[in-house]
Amino acid sequence: MGGVRYGKPEKASLTLVVPTRNESGNVERLVREIREALSGIDYRVVFVDDSTDETPGIIRSLSEEDGRVVLMHREGAERSGGLSTAVTAGLDAVAASSEYTCVMDADLQHPPRKVREMLEEARESDADVVVASRYTEGGDYEGLSGPVRKAVSVGSKYLAQVVFKEARKTTDPMTGFFLVRNAAISGIQFRPTGFKILLEILVCAPELKVVEVPFSFRTRNAGVSKASMKQGLEYLSHITSLFWYVPSAGRFWKFALVGASGVLVNTFVLLLLAEYFDAHKVIAWMFAVGLSILSNFLLNNAFTWSDVRHSSRIHFLLRGALAYPVAIVGIGANFAVYYPLLKYVSDAFPYYVLFNFLGIVAATSVNFILSSRLVFKPSAPRNLDPEVPPKEIAEEVRKELKADWAGLVRSDDLSVLAGSGGVPGAPPRPLSVADRGAIEMVLRTGQPTLAVTGPRRLPQARTNTRWGSSLAVPILDGDEAVGVFYATRLSTEEFTDLDLHWLTAYASTGARIFS
Repeated sequence: MGGVRYGKPEKASLTLVVPTRNESGNVERLVREIREALSGIDYRVVFVDDSTDETPGIIRSLSEEDGRVVLMHREGAERSGGLSTAVTAGLDAVAASSEYTCVMDADLQHPPRKVREMLEEARESDADVVVASRYTEGGDYEGLSGPVRKAVSVGSKYLAQVVFKEARKTTDPMTGFFLVRNAAISGIQFRPTGFKILLEILVCAPELKVVEVPFSFRTRNAGVSKASMKQGLEYLSHITSLFWYVPSAGRFWKFALVGASGVLVNTFVLLLLAEYFDAHKVIAWMFAVGLSILSNFLLNNAFTWSDVRHSSRIHFLLRGALAYPVAIVGIGANFAVYYPLLKYVSDAFPYYVLFNFLGIVAATSVNFILSSRLVFKPSAPRNLDPEVPPKEIAEEVRKELKADWAGLVRSDDLSVLAGSGGVPGAPPRPLSVADRGAIEMVLRTGQPTLAVTGPRRLPQARTNTRWGSSLAVPILDGDEAVGVFYATRLSTEEFTDLDLHWLTAYASTGARIFS
């Protein structure tokens, strides 16, 4: 039986993604400057166009003259999200066809001659992202029109860097001029609310290696700037979305918010016991502290460190118990700062209030560091041992994921190398049509996939509705998919993205099993 091999097509070196909206006065000159700057490089230029003027017609003419110019014209609902979705649509469209993608504007404020330098820097440094920065040594932002635009640009930069440590990898996280290695961001689902795509990439993929090159931000060549108050509000919405939905983003500030909620819990319990139940003040204080530590742990577990996987319920309880001595150390740090200042500087108002604040800052910092390294320390990702029999590996995967069935499937003929359904001596489980479809899709895309299907009947207003879910992780030998780890579950609790992350890490050393 002839096998199907799932490899990867030949790729161009570079694709430039250029979002456009009514840039008819700029695109011809831009293409000309790109052609001059990238002579000798295998490149493509993809214009993702939302224009209502003659811009798409000009781009089509340029495409007829030069096959490296491509137009993606969007209309109607496709334009929803504006510039942000234009860039992500371009990134998705070219991810499989080139090694690197450079995002730049069409108004010539981003000089095309800088792209060659960015590509060379990426290759020499093996960087995942090369940022063209206006704020590093040798760069400038003189092309921004007026002091207000400059102030907004600088303020937005610092806001991002204060909230997200990932944004501190570059001096210019707000730039729209950057180059990425497509394999490094493969599989990430970007959902930017505003137009700052680079910030989205940095926050959603914190492991990326980032370097930067300086550039001078030029004045707009023609047309009207798209900057507006609406874009400013979208930027704030984007910051909020990243903070709330990306687990690793802004962890310290999430921790501080949870700590603030703990102060409210502490105060409420103290007043309730002391004033309404006439409890002794010390007893009331002890209960208030204990309950606030517990509430902080539970909220930090659900919010601040929601991406940290517990290996078992015992592991979860042990972490909860460890939160108490860590909190006591934090209280000690608070006192170690507050008391000496109070005694040796001044105990008068407002100094003691300031010293109390400094003590809270010290306690929060110590508590966050210890919680990161002790209470919520991520478990080291486990990798399978390729010397272990495949049947045992399948059983370990099934137990870890609490799956109904887990198996190792060959890529060439979709035969099951080994499988486990938790019933010793049971006959091998055949793959269903749905199983084969999911596995074939994963082999084509090369991306780990989590799929969830609803019950056959309409879900009822009860908690026992069962959902079918599956995990499929391709195993690559170089660039070629040689197999798939596949797991299924029919339960009231479907697989989660944490399950997919675990299986992806665990299966990363599995290529030898399929050799």
